[in-house]
Amino acid sequence: MRLIENDALAEELSSRGLRATRQRLALLRILRRGEGHQTAIQLHRTLQREQRNVSRKTVYEILSSFVHVGLAASVTDGGEPLHYEATSTPHYHARCRVCDRLFDLPAKADAQIRGRTPLPEGFHLEAISVTLRGVCSRCREAI
Repeated sequence: MRLIENDALAEELSSRGLRATRQRLALLRILRRGEGHQTAIQLHRTLQREQRNVSRKTVYEILSSFVHVGLAASVTDGGEPLHYEATSTPHYHARCRVCDRLFDLPAKADAQIRGRTPLPEGFHLEAISVTLRGVCSRCREAI
């Protein structure tokens, strides 16, 4: 089963112009099976369970290449650290200011935002990023 999965992932990497290295295959698999949004440090720890000698620098470089070719997205609202996800469908985020968890929200306001926001002349809008900030139910109960 894992060989079939690796073949599919290798084909996907190749179709985006990336070589299918052991580290890229493993990191893409981890991103795809991961739940939620993970930092590069969390992804590095997970990858080290499979490949002990992988450096944090390598993980950052791979994540950057994944974002560049559209295999992953980095999520930020100006805060650190960046979180990464493999979800490619348009969506928004809500971030808990207490525990820093990110939640996915359906992207339903794009048309209204596009219609009401004046853009600089000649500017071509490619994506809209929205992050709501607040306190999640779990943290509200603890406060």
